[in-house]
Amino acid sequence: MKKIFIEIKTTYPNSAQGKKLAKNLTKILLDKKLAACVQFLPIESMYVWEGKIENKREILVSIKSKNSLYKKIEKTIKEHHIFEIPQIFLTRIDRGFMPYLNWIDSSIKNQK
Repeated sequence: MKKIFIEIKTTYPNSAQGKKLAKNLTKILLDKKLAACVQFLPIESMYVWEGKIENKREILVSIKSKNSLYKKIEKTIKEHHIFEIPQIFLTRIDRGFMPYLNWIDSSIKNQK
């Protein structure tokens, strides 16, 4: 069976509390071998919430893993998030540098 690699994206507020939650999430995902890599990028978001246009600084969290672990990762994100409706997107990685994909696989192979 072919392994399907994924990238999951979520956002947190760019605040002390948001950064702490994002780092706690990362530690859990890495400790439980649900993710091989988690990256943080500062972003500015504009969106409609409760009828108003919001403009906020956020942290975009990019998680590299395998499709078979998605449900566990989604559950973990929801348990460690402060947003009522957190952004959680899954993007399949159809192609990539094989040594990197092999590294993802070996990093989470013995998932707890």
